[in-house]
Amino acid sequence: MKNETTPSGVPGKYVITGLLVLTSIVGALFIYLGPKATQKTPGIVHVGIRYENEQSLAFLKYGKKGPDATIEFIAPDTSIAYTFESLKLGRNLVPLEGLENGPYTVRISAADFQTAEIPVIVEGRMLNPTKDAEFAAGTYADYNMIGVRFKPNTD
Repeated sequence: MKNETTPSGVPGKYVITGLLVLTSIVGALFIYLGPKATQKTPGIVHVGIRYENEQSLAFLKYGKKGPDATIEFIAPDTSIAYTFESLKLGRNLVPLEGLENGPYTVRISAADFQTAEIPVIVEGRMLNPTKDAEFAAGTYADYNMIGVRFKPNTD
């Protein structure tokens, strides 16, 4: 049986052995450093903001990114536990900083649009909807994701 070589002239068994050694070193670093890195970073929630009338001429008064929206995490005692402002049209990344584990009501609001509320549970760095949650039309929540389609106020 003839030894096969790579185009560089190195025998194939050495290339495979080298790849296996490098893969095991990188895997060991992930196992060792992974938990330490994730303990220091807050959880990230993906918040999608859309507007029902974003294709209309009346929406142009808000500019390309729409009006700024705000997300508030309201604790069971009705105190505001966390607020994040300046959410724009499209996908936004919101850190879960300083939130205790437990149930919250997420209130998302924008000027001139109806406010949306979603019941969620925060567990460590994760956000999940409550098991019996029924979402209003135009709202959605899943693991670390919240989506809202705002409807204009009807004044």
